[in-house]
Amino acid sequence: MLVQLTIENFLSFREETIFSLVGVSSDQRHADHFAVDAAGKGRSLLPISAIYGANAAGKSNLIKAINFAKDLIVEGTRSGQIIPISPFKLGDSHKKPSKFEFIFTYQDNLYSYGFKLNSTQILEEWLYVTPAGKKREVTYFERITSENKETKIDFGASLKGRSNKNKQFLEFVEQGTRHNQLFLTEAVDRNVQLVNPVFDWFKKALTIISAESTHQGLELRMLNSKEFTDFLSNFLKFAGTGIDSIGTTEVELDFDRYLPDIPEKHREEIIQNLSESGENSAVMIENSLGKRYLLIKNDQNQLNLIQIRTQHRHESGHLVDFTIEEESEGTQRLINLIPALFLLKENSEKVIFLDELDRRLHPLLSRQFVEGALKCKSQNNMSQLIFTTHDTNLLDLELLRRDEIWFVEKNKQGVSHIYSLAEFKIRPDLEIEKGYLNGRFGAIPFFGDIRSLGWLDCEDDVTKKNNIDNGKNQ
Repeated sequence: MLVQLTIENFLSFREETIFSLVGVSSDQRHADHFAVDAAGKGRSLLPISAIYGANAAGKSNLIKAINFAKDLIVEGTRSGQIIPISPFKLGDSHKKPSKFEFIFTYQDNLYSYGFKLNSTQILEEWLYVTPAGKKREVTYFERITSENKETKIDFGASLKGRSNKNKQFLEFVEQGTRHNQLFLTEAVDRNVQLVNPVFDWFKKALTIISAESTHQGLELRMLNSKEFTDFLSNFLKFAGTGIDSIGTTEVELDFDRYLPDIPEKHREEIIQNLSESGENSAVMIENSLGKRYLLIKNDQNQLNLIQIRTQHRHESGHLVDFTIEEESEGTQRLINLIPALFLLKENSEKVIFLDELDRRLHPLLSRQFVEGALKCKSQNNMSQLIFTTHDTNLLDLELLRRDEIWFVEKNKQGVSHIYSLAEFKIRPDLEIEKGYLNGRFGAIPFFGDIRSLGWLDCEDDVTKKNNIDNGKNQ
């Protein structure tokens, strides 16, 4: 579970910005939301968080920051590559380093991992661990890279161990770590096993769903899991989409019929790659019309196409097949979001960041999604959902706690700030939605006079109306 995230000097977040999932103990509303003692030292973590703010306030920038850090850790860099960091641009912050730090729990341990960097090198990097059942934090490593691009790493006793051979191996990895590469990434490549859980958290547990993303593994997961397919089908039926059921169809590969726009050379490459791979291997392909197909080699070495099919009830009672592209954009969005609920239900220690939950969804459906996420939580569930939204229908203390509601606001200098509703003293019966729209908590757009845009000859219209009114009164 994510405990705390710190970002500094990335996109619109110029100053050190802290986003915390630690619950406020003084607020006893929805105490069942807590994952009690999840982060040790009596700290309770929250399973869900909603982030509000005006357009361009910085909500998506928060998601982009997390995505950047994940890519840098999981994918690494090439030799000589410029690090694609995006510091705050409306000032001199481009001369300063950017900072990222993640505090999280994974497999019963508490980790604190972070780094500072610019476009040419990793300046600092650190990893501290509080082992399960322990109260004292121990150092795994602390790394500093000099202006001369020389990397120096101090290893803690827990990582070095007692073996001189292990110490020599870590020093070897240190020497091989490039100035533009994270030591964590290099250490995993070199099989330093103690840091594997940290890397795995970023690669497997931390899940980012952008506003326009589609669930790329949807067809394959439906093909391999009846439980998942039933979950997807039941939620779509419950949501009133008109879908009676959802499943997959499998047909023999025919490029001319299904994928006619793919060049012959590319077809041959696809067939060769699938033919040389093991059984049940697969690749996703999309044609020029946006229809996507899963190409799979079955256990008889036959190449087939897998496509999602929904079924609607005909007025005479029989079922009629639809392709996913024939469904509305809102239904397609929902189909691609429901797998996130299933991940939460699986209790797989997932931390899901979802940008623009309400995109193409009716407000009541957004609420059902959030309620579904909360219902997926069990007492021992270590998964979390953090989402950005404009849907004020969710600003309801009957649904969410105060510390589960956050706001992002951008000032006149273009700097984003994030803060929690828990920082405000409010009455228990306050209508949060009404207060937010009235500007009580900030993080809303403020409009100027439309006449200043020059779109309308408003002043002349007002003058004409006043002249007419004056004539009537004479």
